[in-house]
Amino acid sequence: MLYKFETNEDVETTTFEEEMQEQLLIEALSQQKAEVFENVVFEGNKRYYIEDLTKRDYILENTTPYQIRIEGVCIEEKSWGSLICKILELLLSKKTDKLSDIYNFRCQWSKATMITKEQKTNHKKIKQGLYVNCNHTALHACWFIQDLLDYFDIDKPSVYFLIHRPSGAEPKEVREYIEKRTKNKFQNYLESKYNKNREYSIKVINNIDKYLNKILKSLSKSYVNFFLFDDKNILYNYIQKVKSIIDNSKYESKSKIILNKYLNYILSFYRDK
Repeated sequence: MLYKFETNEDVETTTFEEEMQEQLLIEALSQQKAEVFENVVFEGNKRYYIEDLTKRDYILENTTPYQIRIEGVCIEEKSWGSLICKILELLLSKKTDKLSDIYNFRCQWSKATMITKEQKTNHKKIKQGLYVNCNHTALHACWFIQDLLDYFDIDKPSVYFLIHRPSGAEPKEVREYIEKRTKNKFQNYLESKYNKNREYSIKVINNIDKYLNKILKSLSKSYVNFFLFDDKNILYNYIQKVKSIIDNSKYESKSKIILNKYLNYILSFYRDK
């Protein structure tokens, strides 16, 4: 969380600007200083997507928010429900005249009440007597944010929003670009780190495609290719799962050793990136 929002009426709200000290990726993007490819913004080994809030997005399954910048204020949250709360807090602090009518706020795509005076299931507390419905898919959470921006008369084209997409939810052209780039780096890594020749490194890559990615796809719709990971912790968890499948499979002992060695190459590569 990048700012603290005081709900105690006797305490002045801390100015958001004083809490924003470091340069964030969303700020770099707004200043056109971030590395961008096909709406993908790179931060180290991780990649985030620019979400256009001026139109409805229908492909948001398994996505998570990252950072949003609204009228110069940046918020970082990795869950949709928490982000909705922070945005609502921010907008109410900026446009206090909207508070008296906020309970009449509605979303045309849902019959559910979005903001209530009483605590209900799957509602989060903003302050005493103000609760927000957070029972939404990623798609509807994003739509909810868009509707809040409209309700508070925020110029949506001026809002910068970054989300994270697991590799299975990335556009084909981005996956192909990242995969090609990662394979080239992985090949160079095998040749320099392990002193392998080109023929061997290409063979390893082909076998990862043929065998390991096939197992990975059977485990997840979100992460489907070992050359598309951008989170080391998530990668590690999937490598352990794939190793378990290999060890309990009908592969010959020699094949199991080789495939596990390839997985160790992958893990070492991402750790050293």
